Amino acid sequence: MPPKKKGGKNKEAEDDQLTRIAIINAEKCKPKKCNQECKKSCPVVKLGKLCIEVTNKSKIAFVSEPLCIGCGICVKKCPFEAINIINLPKDLERNT
Repeated sequence: MPPKKKGGKNKEAEDDQLTRIAIINAEKCKPKKCNQECKKSCPVVKLGKLCIEVTNKSKIAFVSEPLCIGCGICVKKCPFEAINIINLPKDLERNT
């Protein structure tokens, strides 16, 4: 049986309630200077899906939230430290 966290929930139960996505810091992202390392290293992009898009006229990279698997590879590859992974609840409550 997996160890329980404080509050009585184990890590697996907590992970089931969160989704990880990459977010781009617009002030740090410089796709014309970085050779688009985030896009080149993304496993979802390598499967042929447009998870990270950078157009010729883009000032920043765009990450598709539904496609992002939150693996964190792009975070490590970005030379400008412009990408972070955040945890979001899978089911956001509508009445907040």
